[in-house]
Order: sequence, then structure tokens, then C-alpha cells
Amino acid sequence: MKIQEDVSAETLQELAGLDGIKLKDIAATAIRSHLSGMKYRPTIDDPALRRKAGVFVTIRNNGELRGCIGFIYPSNELWDATRKAAVLAATEDPRFRPVTKAEIDSLDIEVTVLGPIEPLKAKDISAIKLGEEGLMVVSAVGSGLLLPQVATENNFTAIEFVEATCEKAGLSRDAWRNQSVSLYKFKALIF
Repeated sequence: MKIQEDVSAETLQELAGLDGIKLKDIAATAIRSHLSGMKYRPTIDDPALRRKAGVFVTIRNNGELRGCIGFIYPSNELWDATRKAAVLAATEDPRFRPVTKAEIDSLDIEVTVLGPIEPLKAKDISAIKLGEEGLMVVSAVGSGLLLPQVATENNFTAIEFVEATCEKAGLSRDAWRNQSVSLYKFKALIF
């Protein structure tokens, strides 16, 4: 499995200086434009937004999840990945009906930029920094990813976070104990 190589810890630190409002505005405008049948392709001058990075866009309406989709690997520039993920989260998340124009003004949009993805050994699970590090589980059967904020939103312990990530992958909660299952962690910036 290819692990994200293009975003270094230094890049993530550089992105931490970003005004998150820019990314959230790109996401909101992309959704609004898509729902209105218009194309949205802004001119981006900020070099930080032109860096390639993995990104997820989470949409909530009145505190309730309405969509969350993203790209694990840095195949697109951050602004473009954010734009694409926002539209997909609003219209293609199979867990929800598509967002409507009537909802647009009540949406809360969160953008999560992923840092480097690193292998995690089962013996190191207790060292996971809850709320700061996300998890990914990969097996021959499936894979699952949970963003760092999921752990704090659900008051998970480190073990519960790993178990929930296994469930997200369609595996049993204790699948992480199996040697054929690979665990990964990553830091993230949440805007």
C-alpha cells in the first residue's frame, strides 16, 4: 500500500499558519456553486494552498452530520482537493441524502488537512494522542479511517478509537490484533 509521502511534518506546520477561513470559504463556495449548477474554479495565489495534501470536508446541519468525504493521499493541490471533497461530501456521501439549496445557509463546514501517514504498531496504541492524531486500518477485506476529532467527540479511549476504526473498515472491533491488519496514524489540522 502506498503511504502518503508528499506532506511532511514541516508542510503541515506551514499549513498551520493558514487562515482556515480560506479553506472553509472554498468548501462553502464549491457547494453553493455546485447546487446552483455553476462551475467554481478560483484563482489561488497562496503558495500554501497550492501544496498537495490529503483533506477531508465534514458537513453538519444543526450539529448533525450531513456528509464527510475526502482524499487520504495528496494527489491534488489543497484548494482543489478541498473544493472537490466539499462537493462530494454534500452530494455523494452514501450515508445521507444530498444537501439541498434550502440547507446551505445552515451548514457548518469543517476542513481537516492530513499530515504524514505513519505505521502504528499495536503495542503503541496507548500512545495515540487523542484529538490530535487520526487512525487508518487497512486489511485485505477493507480499510477505514477516522479523523482525530472523532475520538474526542465520542470520548473514546485509545483502544475504543482503534476498535471504531476497525468497524469503519468493516472489520470486527478486535481485528487490529490480527497480524494481517495494518494500523496507521496521522496528525491533522482542523479548520
